[in-house]
Amino acid sequence: MDRKAQGMSLNMIVVAVIVLIILVVLVLVFTGKVKFFGSKTTETSAQFSGNKCLVPGTNNECGYGKEDCESRGGSYDENYEKYDDCGGVCCLM
Repeated sequence: MDRKAQGMSLNMIVVAVIVLIILVVLVLVFTGKVKFFGSKTTETSAQFSGNKCLVPGTNNECGYGKEDCESRGGSYDENYEKYDDCGGVCCLM
């Protein structure tokens, strides 16, 4: 008797289940249903929102005026003195 199996292999079923689990997790994350992911993101973004000069990934530094910024090799703009985290001005380095 020659019987040939027809249908999906066990490997194909396992891969399909894994793909479905990943899709469900992605949908939950992007719709905001997973609370631990959203709360940490909100905490982190709150630290750098508002008028901040010292933001990671930028070369900004706090300075004491136009001359101080220029003496350290940075540039100064009048719009950059309105930051909350610097006592003086924000220098663009």
